Amino acid sequence: MYKKIVVPLDGSTAAECVLDHVRTVATRGAEVILVQIVAKPHMDFLVSDPELSACLDDEFSHEATAYLMEVAARLKVPGVRVSTCVLADQGSIASIIVEYAKRCGADLVVISAHGKTGIVGRFIGGVAEKIVHHARVPVLVAHP
Repeated sequence: MYKKIVVPLDGSTAAECVLDHVRTVATRGAEVILVQIVAKPHMDFLVSDPELSACLDDEFSHEATAYLMEVAARLKVPGVRVSTCVLADQGSIASIIVEYAKRCGADLVVISAHGKTGIVGRFIGGVAEKIVHHARVPVLVAHP
């Protein structure tokens, strides 16, 4: 049913609770894209040397890539292609995910609900809440 599924992960066990759900909804011929966002700009004010800043950015991206590759190796679904994407971008995590899902033509986002922000955030996490409200595709929210 779903052909392109975006799965945002943050490296936590709670975020990985979605993997069983992804195995259930991903059917033969689908593509699952594991995504991690590297929010590099937060450190730019601490590191005035551009070369050192670039090295830190590269290190964070390499760590994210290694993590996603390890998760992809565990996410074996017959007939389903699993790819990875590290996004190094500025802005809110939710906005980056929503924009990426739109840009890549995703027809489903599967995300874990964790964190407690705001009234609705007591039931689903703040990032998940924003994705649910702004994504133009269905969003499956899994509770850890």
